[in-house]
Amino acid sequence: MAPQHTPYSSRNIFLLLGIFLTVLWLLYSLGTFYHRSRAINDEIIAIEEQNDRLRAEIRDKERRLQYLKTPQRIDKEAKIQMGKRQPEEKVLVFIDDRLPVLPTEQKQETERIIREDLPIIEKWRWLLFSQNESLPHISE
Repeated sequence: MAPQHTPYSSRNIFLLLGIFLTVLWLLYSLGTFYHRSRAINDEIIAIEEQNDRLRAEIRDKERRLQYLKTPQRIDKEAKIQMGKRQPEEKVLVFIDDRLPVLPTEQKQETERIIREDLPIIEKWRWLLFSQNESLPHISE
């Protein structure tokens, strides 16, 4: 008697299992390839962006270098740093805000008393409520 070929024979089950595992392995390989490809593309994009930034920085530095080599810049630096000027050249000088006047002797004494002699509660009371008035007398 010849063996019967049924759909549930062990040979068919092993064949289907082999095909199923092969398909799963192919899908896994395809997924990992896609993931690696995506990571590489992201890295390429990041490198291209960095290259663009570096190119822009190089262009800016080249422009600055060209400016630094010009005679106008050298003349400007000489005027600013050394006070040099051409004959018959007029110069405008802009003065920043003036420094506050140094405290007078009385103000210095007031500040010394506040720092040293007054108790802390008196300092706060004077600072918060009566700065325009004279300092309280210190009883010793």
